[in-house]
Amino acid sequence: MAGSLPGVLKNSILLGQVVPSNLKNALKVQVPYFTFDERLKAYFKKTEDFIAVDPSKESKTGDVVIIQKLEKQTKKDITHHVSQTVFKLGDVKDPISGEYVVGSEYRNRRDKIDELYGATGNFKYDEAPKRGRLEGTRDFTDKPTYRTWHEFEKDDPYGIRN
Repeated sequence: MAGSLPGVLKNSILLGQVVPSNLKNALKVQVPYFTFDERLKAYFKKTEDFIAVDPSKESKTGDVVIIQKLEKQTKKDITHHVSQTVFKLGDVKDPISGEYVVGSEYRNRRDKIDELYGATGNFKYDEAPKRGRLEGTRDFTDKPTYRTWHEFEKDDPYGIRN
């Protein structure tokens, strides 16, 4: 696998998104990259999956994380570790101003508009509980998930359509 990786993926620091997996003590991180097709003279997006250890155990499916290559591998499959969680799923921060964004607007701006014109019943991000508070009851992020390749009559809540 290491010999077939493109040059971009050989870097020691990579940015990727956590995808569902059955791994107990590790995360599967999908790292996107682009390859140039000489014949069509265009770049095409491809992805590569890496297995990383999360020492803080705070990252969940959908989070965008920075992974670094391990200096010494203890297991064959685990090649990286999570060094930082950039974005939690749903909490996007503008990299230039450092403010949180909802769609194409800043959250602070929406709050100021609510103060001027009266609250319209918008979602209050500051008062909302952290993601994962319903683990075990309604939230399936702590359950083992898998990708379904066939359609069955009975719908499985842990299967993700591919």
